[in-house]
Amino acid sequence: MSAASSAPSVIRAPERVDVLVIGSGMGGAVATRVLAEAGLRVVCLEQGPWVRLDEHPHESPHWEWIRATRWNTGPNDRLLPQDYPVDTESERTLMWNAVGGSTVVYTGTWPRFRPSDFRKGTEHGCQPDWPFTYEDLAPWYEEHDRWCGVSGLLGDPAMPPRMPFQTRPLSPGPLGPIAARGFDKLGWHWWPMPCAIIAEDYDGRLACNNCGACQSGCSRGSLNDVSVTIWPKAIAAGAELRTNARVERIETDADGRATGAVYVDRMTGTRHFQAADIVILAANGVGTPRLLLLSESSRFPNGLANGNDLVGRFLMHHGLAIVEMWVEERTDPHKGIISAAIICEEFAETDVKRGFINGFTMHIVRLNGAGYQALGSHSGNVAPWGPEHHAWFRRHFGHGIGMLLVGDDLPLPENRVTLSETVRDSSGLPAPQISYELHPNDQRMMDYAIERALDFAKAVDAWDVKVGRWTDERGRYRPPAWHLLGTCRMGTDPSNSVTNQWGQTWEVPNLYIMDGSLLPTGGAVNPTSTIGAVVLRAASHLRDRFAEARTERRTVER
Repeated sequence: MSAASSAPSVIRAPERVDVLVIGSGMGGAVATRVLAEAGLRVVCLEQGPWVRLDEHPHESPHWEWIRATRWNTGPNDRLLPQDYPVDTESERTLMWNAVGGSTVVYTGTWPRFRPSDFRKGTEHGCQPDWPFTYEDLAPWYEEHDRWCGVSGLLGDPAMPPRMPFQTRPLSPGPLGPIAARGFDKLGWHWWPMPCAIIAEDYDGRLACNNCGACQSGCSRGSLNDVSVTIWPKAIAAGAELRTNARVERIETDADGRATGAVYVDRMTGTRHFQAADIVILAANGVGTPRLLLLSESSRFPNGLANGNDLVGRFLMHHGLAIVEMWVEERTDPHKGIISAAIICEEFAETDVKRGFINGFTMHIVRLNGAGYQALGSHSGNVAPWGPEHHAWFRRHFGHGIGMLLVGDDLPLPENRVTLSETVRDSSGLPAPQISYELHPNDQRMMDYAIERALDFAKAVDAWDVKVGRWTDERGRYRPPAWHLLGTCRMGTDPSNSVTNQWGQTWEVPNLYIMDGSLLPTGGAVNPTSTIGAVVLRAASHLRDRFAEARTERRTVER
């Protein structure tokens, strides 16, 4: 039974559409553009508003304070009307609720997953193989890069060959040669980091001006915020984007097919039902499982697509640590893109002699502005108050180097998203509750990674070094959860996955998932490039078989 007939207060949209997309971030934007450009009627629901480029805090003299408050990347800190709370004590969830999702405020760090990331089941069996290979995804990486605009340098010996980047690499500034010299002294791989930040004008967008405020988004459009790069083209193709539309649940019919979604117009408080032939969930690795669990019914008592109790499980955030160091030479870490100038993949592959499986990457990053650095930057190296403050600041400011360590965390079933029994959002819906802990293998990996970062600090002759582990007062790992992955993973077997390789859920044939929750493994790098490529591949497959998909009755019986 539809929500419109069971709840008289729900207003039914006058037209049934071909596709309803829930979420306007990377996955939702890519899927909407692909399907709208094929001539399909597509509506996307986004619970947040549009963010104009001139709303970013870059021009304000108080930009660092604004970034720490209403532009904070944590919804539990930001508390904007479009946000929903996250019930968690084991991590700090970071996301942005607006058109463009978290691409509004991320850093545009754009490495690809490695071929081995797609076959961990074959390599060691503690993670699953993907249902396709790196080589299958490679052409979609290339096409997605053309959509977004990526700067970089060809020839990285640590990665497979690829097509040319859209622009030259971004300038490493004075920090680059110092870091490169340290890597060379140790005999470790290094290469300019691919970034979805353009170093030259591209596709009507301005080149980066190295202002150093990337973590507040980009006021020029130089960074690949999909509200700037993809959404205008999706809308030009005929897609409809409804903002401030908070989805409450996905409805299904007697045959177990999705019929559409009920959503609240946050501006008026009215409830609406939008019918669709196909429903695509793209609400990120926390929001997507939350909506599936909220959409329980007598036919789906554990939530949609959750007959095997895997929805919300295998959450991955990455093992993360940061080591910051200060050298005599000038590095100007307040200028240029924040993350990252250089990537080192020396330790990215498994070597069991190190005492763990999987690997990590090292990212040379900058330290943000003067206020942020004085308050401890990422590592907690706080400038003293009182008469020593100015001497400390003169010695440290302009001389720092950051090394972010990113480890491939194992997908564990107990790391999961469920529904909170006590916390609700402003619409009265249960908030997501998150449980997350690192496996001992991953703890050993990050300890090893920190030791290697300290080796690097010696190689660059650092005179002050600070290790940031992101732990609580009891020493437990509590990461800033930048990456929300794995909670509705794809696979080849309905017993151990939520969707097939195209994001089609096994149990509800016209319900698709197209966001980071699909990823079976998290790799040892930022995932946004891979999420976009995976969704571009899946959405193109749906486009090409849409007539079949809209009437398919297949379900998996358990």
